[in-house]
Formats: sequence, structure tokens, C-alpha cells
Amino acid sequence: MIQGVLIPLITPFDEKERVDEAMLRKLVDFYAQASVQGLFVLGSSGQGPAMAVEERKRAAGIALDQARSRLPVIIHVGTADAESTTELARHAAEKGADAVAVVPPYYYSDHTEYEIISHYRSVAAAVPLPIFIYENPKYSGISIPPEMALRMKQEIPTIRGIKVAYGAGALLEYVRLFPPDVSVFTGNCDLFGLVPFGLAGMINPPTSFVPELCVELWRSLHERKYDKAAEAQRRVNTATRLVGAALRRYGRVALTEVFRMRGFAIKRFPKWDTKPMPDDARATLHRELRDAGLLPEG
Repeated sequence: MIQGVLIPLITPFDEKERVDEAMLRKLVDFYAQASVQGLFVLGSSGQGPAMAVEERKRAAGIALDQARSRLPVIIHVGTADAESTTELARHAAEKGADAVAVVPPYYYSDHTEYEIISHYRSVAAAVPLPIFIYENPKYSGISIPPEMALRMKQEIPTIRGIKVAYGAGALLEYVRLFPPDVSVFTGNCDLFGLVPFGLAGMINPPTSFVPELCVELWRSLHERKYDKAAEAQRRVNTATRLVGAALRRYGRVALTEVFRMRGFAIKRFPKWDTKPMPDDARATLHRELRDAGLLPEG
């Protein structure tokens, strides 16, 4: 059963919008050395929906090869159609993924519940891997509330997890309804008040540049060192607040900048054309992160 800090791995690109293999391998090593509990590959942060099928296969293969069983890897394979989704799922299984994640078939936000479940059923028929529901209504246009998620699990036994984009109340309803073999992850960073009630972990993009801190929070909670966990949660909240604000104002290029602050010479992220983050805004973010103890000195 996968649980803990799962990092939503960004997919770095080169100047020609191709996957930057060397940098992707370097990032996987960074997370393995930080002892995170797993990687969530080719989701929103991983740019999966913005990439062609063959390009997604290449990125998935690189990440899985570099991880080399050092940590679990979940490959997001969701697309708007079942054929492409199952093709990506089969590839992930062949390359050794520990699980696949599937966002509901997007664009057609008026899909019926039957159609959505049928989409997931096609993945389950194609591969024996555990399936994670990628509940992301902001981008898919489709919400999977707790009761529907439970019906999906009842029809598709290989559903073993869900990433939820909601707040504490809704998260706990998923935890309450699901059987123990289903892991519920938050897309936010609020572990301190939820892990004791059964939350399996987090998949939080704004804190992906400080995996060491996220792991410290997770370990402190499980060791019941609550004073230490509370301090780690405070710092995780600060990272989420500062980087989240930059993301909302400047777009995903803000993630490029925070990774550069950690020493990763990202050439291009996201895949599409972006306006550079202004120099003064970059300097302010760097100062705020440094003053909060979230970046190395210097």
C-alpha cells in the first residue's frame, strides 16, 4: 500500500520543447536521495496532458528507469479517450510502474457516471496494476464525489487510491467511506490534522522543491513527535503559501524559478511558451523563501 509524501514530478524540457532526459534523471535522483515515499509522474505538474502519447511514454520510461525500484512510481495515464489511456497504461505496466493514475476523461464535462466508470473499467481490463483515481475537477471539468468514488471501487477492485483536491471535510469523507485497502491522498499540504484520521499522504506541487521538509513532516507524525511535526507543518504551509502565490500570479514558470533556486538548471518548464517571471518578483520570492529557511544560504 503506497502512502506518504508522493512528489508530483515536473517534466523538464529543452529549448526545443523535448523532454530533457538528463535533467529528468537528476530530479528523480534528488527525490530518491531525499527519501520521499514515491513519485507521481505526468500529472498536471508533469505536463502529461500537454504531451503527445509517444512523448509521455518516453518520459515515463526515463523516470521508471532512473528510479530503479528505489521508490514507488505512479504514472498518470489519463487522456480524453479510452484508447490512448489504455495504451499508456499498458506501456507503464511494461516498464515496471507500481500503479497508474487516471484523471476522468476530460473536455466532455457532461460525461455520465456510467461513461466515467466505463473509462476506468477499460484501464482495469488492460492492466493488472493498482489504479489511482486522479480527482481533479479544476482541469478535467469532472468531479468524483465520495459516494461515486466508492461505487467505482465496488465495480473496479483494482482501484487502490485517490488523489483529492478538496479540503479537510471532504477528504475525511473519502477516508470514512473507502475500505482500508484504498489510499486517500490530498493535493494540498495539510497533513498534521488529517494523518491521524487515516489520510495516506500528500501530492502537493508547491512544496515539490523541498522534499526533505515534507519527509520530515511525515516522519514526525508517524513517530508521534508532534512538536516537531507542528513546526514542519508550519514551514510546509509557508512554502505552499509563497510558491502558490507566485504560481497564481505568474503561472507555472514560477516552479522553474524555485527549482533553479535549488540548483537545477531547468531550461524550459512548462512545455508551452511563457512570459518570464520579472526579475524583481524572482528576487522577492528568493528572499522570502530564504528568510523562511526554505532555501540554502547564499
